[in-house]
Amino acid sequence: MTESARHRGQQTQSRILERAVHLSSVRGLENMSLAHLADAAGMSKSGLFAHFRSKEALQVAIVDEADRLFRAAVVEPAGDKRGRSRLEALTRAYVAYMGADVFEGGCFFAAALHEFDSRPGPVRDRLVQHVGAWHGELRRAAADAADARELAAGFAIDDFLFSLEGIALAVNLHGRAHDQRERWQTLAGKAVDALLAGTAR
Repeated sequence: MTESARHRGQQTQSRILERAVHLSSVRGLENMSLAHLADAAGMSKSGLFAHFRSKEALQVAIVDEADRLFRAAVVEPAGDKRGRSRLEALTRAYVAYMGADVFEGGCFFAAALHEFDSRPGPVRDRLVQHVGAWHGELRRAAADAADARELAAGFAIDDFLFSLEGIALAVNLHGRAHDQRERWQTLAGKAVDALLAGTAR
């Protein structure tokens, strides 16, 4: 394969994944029609399989694309901040992401984890890997903050993560289900303020 052909193939794969990640956030990874995806990407179903040899391989690639978009929206804006300032930046960006339109159907990972939580295999493994990496970002920020003595006595990162996920999932679910995103974003902002205030030394 020539370099030019390889580049065109990568561009085509990127175009497929750009549509697939949004379609699957609405329809679900398993329920997404490959025929519909092929049509949305402007190609044949056989052309789609020329790039992804199985539906499972496509699903794993979609998770990777969703992870890229998640990191761009939540992790990268924190830049080189460290310690408690990074923990706060990541926390606020995460809740804002949950109430935004990064994915057409809401948080891709909230939907996909619900769909695959009891289905062992490569897709579930990749989803769990994403969550581990995300929580790892928060754990490292908290550890840096603890080393710098920026956290309240008795701060527990597991308790913090549990509360944060509850706030974020509430925004993602109820804001969309009841078409009241602005109201739920306001409520989430207050909850995040309280959560972060509890971390201060």
